[in-house]
Amino acid sequence: MADRRITVECDDRDFFPEFFTFFGGPAPIPGRIAIPTDIHLDVRARLHPEFGWFRMSGSNDLPNDAHEFSFTVEEALGTFERLPVDEAGWKCVAFRGGSVPAFAFRDRDCLFGLGARWQGRIVRYLFWRLLRIRSDAIFFHASALGIDGEGTVFVGPKGSGKSTLSLALAARGHNFLADDVAGYIPERGELIPFRRPVGIKPGPRARAVERGLAPGAARQIERDGYARVDIETLFPVQPPRPFPLRRVVFLGGFAESPLLEPITPRREEIIRLQPLMSSFLNASHSKRVFELARLLSNAKVYRLHPGDPDATAAYVEERFARE
Repeated sequence: MADRRITVECDDRDFFPEFFTFFGGPAPIPGRIAIPTDIHLDVRARLHPEFGWFRMSGSNDLPNDAHEFSFTVEEALGTFERLPVDEAGWKCVAFRGGSVPAFAFRDRDCLFGLGARWQGRIVRYLFWRLLRIRSDAIFFHASALGIDGEGTVFVGPKGSGKSTLSLALAARGHNFLADDVAGYIPERGELIPFRRPVGIKPGPRARAVERGLAPGAARQIERDGYARVDIETLFPVQPPRPFPLRRVVFLGGFAESPLLEPITPRREEIIRLQPLMSSFLNASHSKRVFELARLLSNAKVYRLHPGDPDATAAYVEERFARE
């Protein structure tokens, strides 16, 4: 993912469903891992009734200093806060308002609390770590595809149809890069693949998605209101590859018939092209905002009111072909 590999060894099999739902990848196998990796965690969750331990390794040379938590510590409504420590070398974070460390780092080692959903907390930490090691990239909330050799991102809040439309376009043979996190390299003006299991919710879907959706996933969507599935299980897809970014499409409200119109990007569009806060770990806020403004100035920018997923995909495809 993002041209980087994450591997984990863990003594608790309950960790792996959470990991593979979030990141995808091959199923877990018994034994030791002996492949090159950028981030590797050796996790032990059965050593103590209240705390687990992991050791960080891999080819990246970033310090294991808890800097990944900075943005959620500094936000007024962030999840974590730093804890003071007496012993030199330790860096601790706790859930806001708590006094027990959720994570305590020293050198390559980390102690973590075995509270509810500890697996999800480690997965989220790995996600932030992945974004941090791609210091050349900006990541933002968007779906992304390669369409006729050009990179296109679809930007909108939750429920605006990003995933639905991107799946409908991928079913028509376009290169699926990302479900809801798009990676952009400013120096090259390029989108990079960030393909992971795609989120599917109740509501209208492309016919190819409906046909390919396994009964178990369909029942989970009906029961839980959400499921993540590997796109390869829905229909055949091309291997992901980088594409030069040429279009940014902001999704508006749904319409009976799809409508795409070119717009001149303004401050509102820069705000809507919201970088994940992890992107600011590697550069200042002002520099990242400048890069986003430059991105919009060099791209074709549209507003799209989507309708039926298949009809919208066909309409967008035809409009882009006539640019």
